[in-house]
Amino acid sequence: FRENWSSRRRNVEPIKLEKIERIQNLPLYQTYLVKKLIIANRHKHFPQHRENSKNWQDVERRWLFHGTADKVVEAIITQGFNRCFAGRNAVAYGKGIYFARNASYSSQEKFAVPDEHGVQRMLFCRVVVGDWCKGKNGQLLPDSKLHNPYELFDTTVNDVLKPSIFVVYHDAQAYPEYLVSFKKRG
Repeated sequence: FRENWSSRRRNVEPIKLEKIERIQNLPLYQTYLVKKLIIANRHKHFPQHRENSKNWQDVERRWLFHGTADKVVEAIITQGFNRCFAGRNAVAYGKGIYFARNASYSSQEKFAVPDEHGVQRMLFCRVVVGDWCKGKNGQLLPDSKLHNPYELFDTTVNDVLKPSIFVVYHDAQAYPEYLVSFKKRG
């Protein structure tokens, strides 16, 4: 976490790590694995449909970050992510669930809202990203692929060549594996 935090940005605010908790929710994890398997099988059996992932096994970005408020942490941990809340903070790349490659992005106070003690929370997540396309403001679903208008991309991103923000449209595409609680020093 610290390495990701400091290596991505030069003028990063120092943090005090309060706690890292492992999340273990077997039904939620199983739902995530089924979604991962569905996307992986599509990529394996239809390689001509792949646009961004070179290898069918490359459908998962192991660690992506999701900043959140304390009042919704328990709901995410017990029920999973919920797109009904999409748009609370941003819809620049679509109306889905947002994840960032860089911890410093997700730790911004507009995403990781500090509680009354100044503690912020962020989730380390397993995310099945599959194939992605450039997201558009307010978009409800990823774009269709060129070869088949009924097959959608799995994810939208901020930059197709070097994505750092990923937006997923199926709640089961992400599994919150760790909860990180921290304070910014300053």
